[in-house]
Amino acid sequence: MIDAGVTPLSIRQFVSPLTHGDLSQLTPRFQATIAISMIQGLVIFFFGFTSLWFVDLFKVPEVFQTDFCRLFLAQCLLVSIGFPLRPFNSLLLAKQTYASSYIVSAASMLISLGLIWVGFILGWGLWSICLGNCFQIVCNSAFTFYMVSRIPGFPILLRKNYLWIQQVPHVFRESTAFASGSVFVALGSLFQSTMVSRLFDLEGVAAWNVGAKITTLLSQVISKFFESSFAPLSELEEQQKRKLMINRFLQLFLFTFFFAFVCAVFVLFFNDSFITWWTKGQILWPNAATYAMAFWLIAFTINRAFSLLPGVLLHWSTIRLAPLFEFLSLAVSLFIASSMNNLTVFAWCWAITPLLGGLFANLRGLIQLKLRLPSFLFVC
Repeated sequence: MIDAGVTPLSIRQFVSPLTHGDLSQLTPRFQATIAISMIQGLVIFFFGFTSLWFVDLFKVPEVFQTDFCRLFLAQCLLVSIGFPLRPFNSLLLAKQTYASSYIVSAASMLISLGLIWVGFILGWGLWSICLGNCFQIVCNSAFTFYMVSRIPGFPILLRKNYLWIQQVPHVFRESTAFASGSVFVALGSLFQSTMVSRLFDLEGVAAWNVGAKITTLLSQVISKFFESSFAPLSELEEQQKRKLMINRFLQLFLFTFFFAFVCAVFVLFFNDSFITWWTKGQILWPNAATYAMAFWLIAFTINRAFSLLPGVLLHWSTIRLAPLFEFLSLAVSLFIASSMNNLTVFAWCWAITPLLGGLFANLRGLIQLKLRLPSFLFVC
């Protein structure tokens, strides 16, 4: 939430100078983005000293309070260190040279898991996780700087240019539009977790987490297709090749929709078996809830696809309002489900949410832009 939309805004706004090969235009904005990211990192670091407030809020047992406060501060420190690196990652994403970065990130994550395992064996407890995170940050930072240094003309971005001071309020104001997505997604996740824990106790939380595990994982895979397409579609828009951009979007939509359908069928056939294997048959999961999970995956894909275009076309009102409408529809749906206190009803109310407020707002924005899309997309 503290990122406040700076990262997605940076990716979108970095595309134009990189597309036209004029990095001198980008220098003030890039330096302003670094300054904002450093301030955000400091905010997160100092936030680590508020752990006593969370001790009271979560009613942490006295025996764990010291460890909680130290680990909370350590995690905030690690997260804050990564914030100034975000503009450099945005450069790679805007330049579309992120494939090797993903490979290094995945490799460092696997190695960090090994370090965590070793740490547990040596008796370091939860500090082993901090060790693994430190290793990931070091590896990813070093490789990111290496990749960014290979961008032609990159040293221009680091030259003294005091115009960045004037750019700070401008960047921050524009980022508030993209911040709507991260803020309301975080609030929606928090609201959903709170409702599950209040309605179904800890056993219900465990059942929900396991029952939605496969679907959540598959949705993250599907999201990567859209995240990776954001910069290429934006580049086509900057090159004034809107028709080609729409065709590429159509190809992306058809592929992800088909992929989501296959994944939904997979969920229908294997989700119940997975739950039984994972919990050794100790958690009862209604079969109707599995159908809700499969339906949600398709609904999520449709909504995620249509939410991509307003960001590419910089339709500011839709970028701001669609996440808000999506959160409100989620709140209303889960509030209705809470009155019935039934896991299946809860799952179905959650499943239909992507097709309500957020999708409506995105379609409304595309109509305002008079964007020519095939009619069957709107039918879908």
